[in-house]
Amino acid sequence: MSQLPPLFSDDFPSHYRECYCGVVDVFWYHPAFAQSRYPPGQEGSEACTLICLLVAQRISKNGIVVWDVDECQEMIVTIAEAIIEGNETHSWIMKRGLVPYAYLNTEEALQYGGKSLRTLKEWKFRVYHEDIGCGLYRNVQSHLSEWYREPKGENLFMLLITSGRTILFIFQESTFKVTLFDSHTHNAAGHPPRGLVIAQASINDFDKLCEWYVHHVLIRCYRIQPDQYELAFVHQIRRIKSSCGHAKFSCNCRGQ
Repeated sequence: MSQLPPLFSDDFPSHYRECYCGVVDVFWYHPAFAQSRYPPGQEGSEACTLICLLVAQRISKNGIVVWDVDECQEMIVTIAEAIIEGNETHSWIMKRGLVPYAYLNTEEALQYGGKSLRTLKEWKFRVYHEDIGCGLYRNVQSHLSEWYREPKGENLFMLLITSGRTILFIFQESTFKVTLFDSHTHNAAGHPPRGLVIAQASINDFDKLCEWYVHHVLIRCYRIQPDQYELAFVHQIRRIKSSCGHAKFSCNCRGQ
């Protein structure tokens, strides 16, 4: 973090904090700090899937542990860097016609998202055809139960994809917390324009985090309540040393 991203200063990106039901901490950021307006000069963006995966990759690579969003400046810098790279990579993919649609699914983003994303692996993927408000918490919990019986890494990342938007859930067992990251802009009646949002809760209050997202983001900001959504779980590939001493997933040596 020797060089801060564009615009970063003591005043940017500013945010304000709310608390939902006394257990979910919510951080709303400056309207200019969102994928469609950041970095300066950015006009629109459909790179949310790439951005979410790049945030996940950087958290894993740099060993970032998010105990408290307010106290984790490294997390905010990581998000800014991921937005910049994600928008640039998405533009590159579109110009070359590598995918048929502007909104990338997880498989496409992992395939075309660059070398850094090769360290991530999809663990589970499923499409649900039901009201998201009724089944989201229950469906995620079933996957979490399976994951924690035999975890494949320190962090588990979940992409929630619905209505052309992808957001990221970060499950960190060391903190016993789950952090939600949504890189889009957010506008709701009675509120000024807002940029990206981060929300965090104890894993024991994950149901309240899901409830907050459905009611305060999907319904109030986007005025939708989807009856179809996708869950994709990814994790960092374990570093296994080869005979040459390099990590297996990045080593091009044949070994001796």
